[in-house]
Amino acid sequence: MPPVGFILKRDQPESVALCEKLVHVVRELGHQELVLREHVDLPSWLCSVGEKELPTDLAMLVSLGGDGTMLYGAGILGDRSVPLLGVNLGRLGFLTCSTPHEAMETLTAALHGKLPMEQRHRLRCRVYRLPKDQPDVTPGPEHLLVERTALNDVVVSQPKMARLFELDAFVDGDAVTTYRADGLIISTPTGSTAYNLAAGGPILMPNMEAVVMSPICPHTLTARPLVVHLRSLIEVRPGKDASQVLLTIDGQWSHMLEPGDLVQVTCSDRPLTIYRPLCRSFFDLLRTKLHWGVRV
Repeated sequence: MPPVGFILKRDQPESVALCEKLVHVVRELGHQELVLREHVDLPSWLCSVGEKELPTDLAMLVSLGGDGTMLYGAGILGDRSVPLLGVNLGRLGFLTCSTPHEAMETLTAALHGKLPMEQRHRLRCRVYRLPKDQPDVTPGPEHLLVERTALNDVVVSQPKMARLFELDAFVDGDAVTTYRADGLIISTPTGSTAYNLAAGGPILMPNMEAVVMSPICPHTLTARPLVVHLRSLIEVRPGKDASQVLLTIDGQWSHMLEPGDLVQVTCSDRPLTIYRPLCRSFFDLLRTKLHWGVRV
């Protein structure tokens, strides 16, 4: 039987204690556990592996933490067709499936094939470094610098400098505008309740075929969040005077951009599969996490 992977929130003893309980469930059902040992101290009796040792044939990857741990797990899985199950040890937990009190029951249901799963769209982000003397050349494989996938969002910002900078944005080859802002968030429906929401962007249903482009603190008040088709090709170029511009993927990985770099974002061909609760809908989640309808 394929093993069950575990990823734990760093520096949180509660995650280790819960992992020990869940490993007993996994072993009782005939599976072997593989616990990622990065950033966490584990008891010697657990079977632990490094990130690069994680096999491709996992039954599932169990995340013990908050949304950040889930996003970290999604990044580790990459293009693997392995479902991700989240147990919330954080504050919000929009992506997670279970509370710690429900974790043993939830994991058992998942291993017996009785827990629903759903596909979440991801973004494919590529960075091209074009010749400085040919900035308008068509980007090709020889110019490709970085390629990553994002479950929540791709963010282009200038975090080390408290001043506006310019970004030129294009959708399917058409110029959208030149943003003068603190940055730009390109968000999936899954990520619409994360940084996008904090920046004033709309909440999207998880199954929508859409992407949100939300400027961060734009200088022009008419620069509003823009919803485009999921399959659109979004291109972003930092302005020529921009410096120390940072590309961030899901808040987990970052890369410094240089003047003239081209950031391309479109839908990934491989969605991520996550487990969902049996009796809680997306709107149940919004009412609980965002306190909709609560009078204060």
